[in-house]
Amino acid sequence: MSVLIGVGAVAVLVAGYVGRKGWLAFHRAVGITPGTLKYVEPSQLPPPPMLQLTLVSDQIKGLPPAIVEQLLRIDGKADIFQQWRNDAIKAGQTPMVSEDEFMISKLLQSRLPELIENYQRIARHEDLLQQATDRASTAAYNNRQVSSEEQISETKAQALGLLLEVLIKIETKLDSLLEGCQSEALQQMQVMQRYLDQR
Repeated sequence: MSVLIGVGAVAVLVAGYVGRKGWLAFHRAVGITPGTLKYVEPSQLPPPPMLQLTLVSDQIKGLPPAIVEQLLRIDGKADIFQQWRNDAIKAGQTPMVSEDEFMISKLLQSRLPELIENYQRIARHEDLLQQATDRASTAAYNNRQVSSEEQISETKAQALGLLLEVLIKIETKLDSLLEGCQSEALQQMQVMQRYLDQR
């Protein structure tokens, strides 16, 4: 009886050992290292890559999540619009560049990076002023800085509001350009249908 219990215990240990080794080998095979998963703050993650916008990662890094989300939507829509134009060129058509297309292109390529850089500059200076205020030692100095601190926060909030407003307008213009592309393709289909109906 004791031999059976001993053999059973050894079998359980061997099965556990083989199972653990197999489990670790499986994780290594699929590229996972067990026990090394660590939480990373969202602010520490690298910014998502942009397809059409000419923004570098340093420009995106300190932006609020709402602005980054808006930029990703704009980038996605700009990429879809560029695909529409590329498909038209591949089909042998020569798409005309409208004033809205030229304006959006100019905004996305040069003005938007400038706007984001201005916002970043305001945010950086506010952070520096906040650090200077925190280092102040006297209560009188702190009391004088409260009104200045509120003004700086108001300035940053105003800059953020302006940035968000411009991004919303850009996205609206892109939406109208995409709707124009769709309606133009639909009109071409309707012309073909009318032509075939007349024959």
